Amino acid sequence: MKTLYEAEKINGVTVCKHEIEILCSQCSDPVSEEEKITGTCTNCGATWAPIQSVSVWATSVPAGAKTMGQQN
Repeated sequence: MKTLYEAEKINGVTVCKHEIEILCSQCSDPVSEEEKITGTCTNCGATWAPIQSVSVWATSVPAGAKTMGQQN
C-alpha cells in the first residue's frame, strides 16, 4: 500500500514530496488493503508486521546554498 504526499509548506517549513509504502516484514511484498484487514500476507502466508519503505524527492536547492564545485 503506497501513500504519496505532495510537497508543501507547513508553518514556513518546506516538506519535500515523499511516498511511504507498507511492506510485509517477512517477504517485503507490498501490503494490500485486504492484507491490512486480515493481517495475513497473501504472498508468503505469514502474519505480517509492517515495515515502511520511504522515497523522498528533493527538487530544489535552498536559497544561498552552494553546489559542489561552486567557487565563492
